[in-house]
Amino acid sequence: MGAQEQIGVLVVDDHAGIRAGLARLIDAERPALRCLGLAENAAQALALAQGLQPQVVLLDVNLGGEDGLALIPSLRAASACAVLVLTHAPGALLAALALRQGAVACLDKAAPSDRLLAALRLAARR
Repeated sequence: MGAQEQIGVLVVDDHAGIRAGLARLIDAERPALRCLGLAENAAQALALAQGLQPQVVLLDVNLGGEDGLALIPSLRAASACAVLVLTHAPGALLAALALRQGAVACLDKAAPSDRLLAALRLAARR
């Protein structure tokens, strides 16, 4: 990926405030990063991933009762994207499950914003 190429990110989370905050954080890094779209459930995520073709999908583990981890293979098939999983309860088991499903990394939602942004950039290079 060239230094000038913009990284398109799809944010998938069932909480509107979190989606909006992540979108603002990502868009504050323009032109390097850009939030392409926001999804609150699996169906929206798949439709947007297929239509927008993001380089990275930032995916919550729990989508209002839907299993975000189960969505990873379908997202990757729909857009050949890298999936970065976000969770309130990170741990070795969850990270292993996410990686087994095809995620590039698992990150705590409480992580500092600079760590999240660095993880997005790294995910796009994979």
